[in-house]
Amino acid sequence: MKKVRIPHYVIAGLSILVSSATAPAFAQLGATGRAAAASDGDVVHQAQSGIVQFRETADQQGIVVREYVDSTGAVYAVSWRGPAMPDVRALLGAHFETFRQGANASPGDAGLHATRVALGDLVVENRVRLREFSGRAWLASSLPPGVTSTHIQ
Repeated sequence: MKKVRIPHYVIAGLSILVSSATAPAFAQLGATGRAAAASDGDVVHQAQSGIVQFRETADQQGIVVREYVDSTGAVYAVSWRGPAMPDVRALLGAHFETFRQGANASPGDAGLHATRVALGDLVVENRVRLREFSGRAWLASSLPPGVTSTHIQ
């Protein structure tokens, strides 16, 4: 059997193509209108309390992202869990720099394997435990009436 040698640039190009084709586009925190990740096949879930609505997506790595939406479709919170971190920059959108500044100002605020940033209107919590990443972020002033941070899971 003859071995075929594939050039490294072909492998690199294919891996970029595959990863970009399979990565879901998440809505950004604070986005108004129908979220960017929404498509005609998306299902909006309603929590048993009836107070919270969210869209849930999962990528091929097993990262599950929930986008909590108000009655207008604006994303007021996001949460994630899985074997790796999602693209937090994409999830937080315009709020990412605020998160980064807060994280740099108070590293390890919540503990060794957790971080909590509360800066202005933005609150972000992130945990890592045995290769299980989870977190949530919300805009405090955008929580709908009756919704608290305990509803964001």
